[in-house]
Amino acid sequence: MPRTAKRPDARTRTPAAKPRRRQADRSEATRAALIRAAIDTVSERGYAGATAAHIAARARVTRGALQHHFGTIQDLLLEVVRYVSQELVGEIEAELSARDSLDQRIGAIADRYWQVYGGADYFALIEIWMGSRSNDAFRAKIERLMKQITEKRNDYWRALLADYPLTELEVDTMRGALLAVVRGAAVHRMFSQDDARALRQIRFAFARAQEWMESKAPSKRRTKGTRARLVAGA
Repeated sequence: MPRTAKRPDARTRTPAAKPRRRQADRSEATRAALIRAAIDTVSERGYAGATAAHIAARARVTRGALQHHFGTIQDLLLEVVRYVSQELVGEIEAELSARDSLDQRIGAIADRYWQVYGGADYFALIEIWMGSRSNDAFRAKIERLMKQITEKRNDYWRALLADYPLTELEVDTMRGALLAVVRGAAVHRMFSQDDARALRQIRFAFARAQEWMESKAPSKRRTKGTRARLVAGA
């Protein structure tokens, strides 16, 4: 008698991956919406006015959803700090390579830094930093996070500029100085509304840093066209 193929027990069947994937996508979309809502709420209402109720309403989710994904409002604001400081700036890592010319590397970083720090999202970050002054525990969390991000960014710059004879301290100091220029220009722009002036200052600082790097390796050739663009602010 021919054997009849045994059907698998319904209880042992492997569940389809699609429902789980859709759930993960929905979860990620909710997190992104809450981060965006937090940034916009802080920008408009300030640190003190960025309540869980306002952020949840702006993201069109419940306060329970905010708590589910981030725990507390401070955990969400900490994620905003990470997102603005790491994710937005870090996108350039996928675009640049040590194989690019120094002009290309420096020019792209200067432009990317200004896109992030000259944008509205950075002002939300300033509000969070300022607001954390009255909360020692929250401020300590931000400081720890920023230390981790700074170390990661420094590692990236060291790798990106590995073909130049610079010490780790020199690379870290140069990056910190350039970042201070960009941040300062961004804060000044809040009052002057002079984008062109801020961009000239930033590109001037990056061009001087490039000249200094090239002076450390005289044999390196530079592309005058890009240098002119950096200095002129084209």
